[in-house]
Amino acid sequence: MTSGAAPHPEFSTSFPELRGLLSLRPFRRLFLAGSLSSFGDWLALLATTSLAAALAGDGVGQYLAVSGVFILRIAPAVVLGPFAGVVADRWDRRRTMVVGDVSRFVLFLSIPLVGQLWWMYVAIVLIECVSLFWNPAKDATVPNLVPPQRLELANQLNLIGSYGTAPVAALAFSGLSLVGQPLSSLLPGLDEDGIFLAIYANAATFLISACIVWRLDFPPRTAPQQLSGEPVFRSIADGLLILKERPFVRGLIAGMLGAFAGGGLVIGLATRFVDDMGAGAPGYGMLFVSVFTGMALGLVLGPRVLRGFSRARLFGAALTGAGTVLLALALVPTLLLVLPLALLLGAFVGVGWVVGYTLIGLTVEDEIRGRTFALVQSLDGVVLVIVLALAPLAAAPFDAVLGLPVSVDLGPLVLTYTGAMVTYLVAGVAMIGSGIWAWRSMNDRPGLTVLAEIREVLGRRHS
Repeated sequence: MTSGAAPHPEFSTSFPELRGLLSLRPFRRLFLAGSLSSFGDWLALLATTSLAAALAGDGVGQYLAVSGVFILRIAPAVVLGPFAGVVADRWDRRRTMVVGDVSRFVLFLSIPLVGQLWWMYVAIVLIECVSLFWNPAKDATVPNLVPPQRLELANQLNLIGSYGTAPVAALAFSGLSLVGQPLSSLLPGLDEDGIFLAIYANAATFLISACIVWRLDFPPRTAPQQLSGEPVFRSIADGLLILKERPFVRGLIAGMLGAFAGGGLVIGLATRFVDDMGAGAPGYGMLFVSVFTGMALGLVLGPRVLRGFSRARLFGAALTGAGTVLLALALVPTLLLVLPLALLLGAFVGVGWVVGYTLIGLTVEDEIRGRTFALVQSLDGVVLVIVLALAPLAAAPFDAVLGLPVSVDLGPLVLTYTGAMVTYLVAGVAMIGSGIWAWRSMNDRPGLTVLAEIREVLGRRHS
């Protein structure tokens, strides 16, 4: 087993290499289409969760309605995920992507036109089913559009397009929310919160993507390829042996699942959390921006800033830090303090994410690495569905049992506490526990304190 303190890989991408990759017109167009689709997905997530909360009203129904959106976005992958790659290899990929984009355009367009919660749920399920086939068709096409020596850079750029559009979509959602009221008086069929406007803008991104893909020249395929993916539950069963035999991997996966569960609670209750602070849809968008901007900073800058530290210890420390920040976020529910804390929370989660996946790649042999990744991804989905289902059931009783909401007057600040804040508090404690467990299970330098390691790393950097 490779030591958890292995050096971090450095980013070596140069601007000329990036410019050379983007000079390839087919890849550039596919990258643009994929980025537009990702932007639409993030904007749709914000808009549909806000619409679910608005249609459900107050109380327990609002908790359940928002969680239902997240659960329905994830559930299709458990059933259709193993088959999507096979379809991407057997069917014409351009046709698959164009039909998928047009289908998503029509389905999203129908959500505000129907204006019913039940239809939004049906549309979400159908949209996610379509996306399961669109995404592997796009990913499988990338190696045919770029030379092998540029494939790694192409994959990195696609990840930026997938996750870097989240803060942009959140800013767009906040902007559309602010102009929703004046536009609703001019254009019939729009709501004052700008939610319908955001859904229409999201639908337009898929129509534009379809036009881009239709004009893209796909290289001819000499022979159909077969994808030998394992079913989700088979991957889970095969990977359980790894958990039994390796305490290091067991602590790693447990920590990642703890972080994923804590993140699921934050996401599932975010609309109610900002609504309880009186921030509404614009505040929800800004919270989304803060969390995902922090994650981006943690993913990109974390390995550089924290180079030289033990990866195994850093993983546990990142989870513990995320839990501590979540505790603080729950205790000071005012937007001016919540936004910087959410940025810091996202940074800790981003560091934990990149370090966790790096550790799997470094410490698990190649012949079982695929099953280990499959185990983590499958368990992530299962845990997220469970957490999103239980989050409203956990938050609502706190309101009744503790007599919430309760307001605390601190002079310039009036802090209002509800069941959402209490649930965040519990999630923070759980994330701290996951971090401590991961630290103890994975500590590859026992007896060395954190301060001593910091002094040691700084000494090496200055030597």
